[in-house]
Amino acid sequence: MQPAGRVGRCLLMALTIAALAGCSTVSSTSPMEAASNQTLAFYPGLVKGFEHSYPPRRMLVLAVTDACANNGASSPQDSTPGQQIGVTLDASGAKIQRLYVTDMATTVQKALEQAVQEAGMIASTSAESTYIPQPVDADYVLQSKIVKCWVRKQRVIDNDRNGSWQTVAEFALDATIYKPPFHVPFWQGISSETYSDPPDNPGLIPEDTASIYDEPGEVLSVAFTRSVEGLFKRSDLRSLIIQDRALRH
Repeated sequence: MQPAGRVGRCLLMALTIAALAGCSTVSSTSPMEAASNQTLAFYPGLVKGFEHSYPPRRMLVLAVTDACANNGASSPQDSTPGQQIGVTLDASGAKIQRLYVTDMATTVQKALEQAVQEAGMIASTSAESTYIPQPVDADYVLQSKIVKCWVRKQRVIDNDRNGSWQTVAEFALDATIYKPPFHVPFWQGISSETYSDPPDNPGLIPEDTASIYDEPGEVLSVAFTRSVEGLFKRSDLRSLIIQDRALRH
């Protein structure tokens, strides 16, 4: 009987160790797919203070050039369509997930069109991405390029060994506005935004450090919207257009 008892005790110990190991695995990070399709969305009205502050001029928004497209397309490992716009990392900094979006340039062009209308101007779009100095049915032509688009979601562990997620997103547009038919730029500038969820502020109390968004694509969408709308909140651009005399007849 004693051998059987020893076997039983050994089996019980083995099951206990396995259970503890399982609990340890669950408490670190949840299992994730190797790739995740995210949605880049424009949030109208997020930036305040520029709405209907421009004269009702016509602005043609050209197709957007995506200089970030080389971040990565579909990977042969997961066959995910689109381009990579970020990663999810564990607490040690190891990559556990790749983040993708599709049709980014189209999304940004539509957002620019909507922001032009929010500003109080009349927007139209073109399939062309490069401005050609010639008369067009618009007072201004907006040519733009995405120069930064990245989001990082990482598991962080505090001093009490409590785990949480921190997401940081960056988005930037390089924009040039022309006044047809002139070839010299009427205005040039970069609109860049960084957004953190929860806010990266050591002065906040724990109750104010909870994440607002579930998906990293939502955090990137905030930075994206702020960049697009922030372009038209620029006081130098607004003053220039207000003071300008339209040439179109």
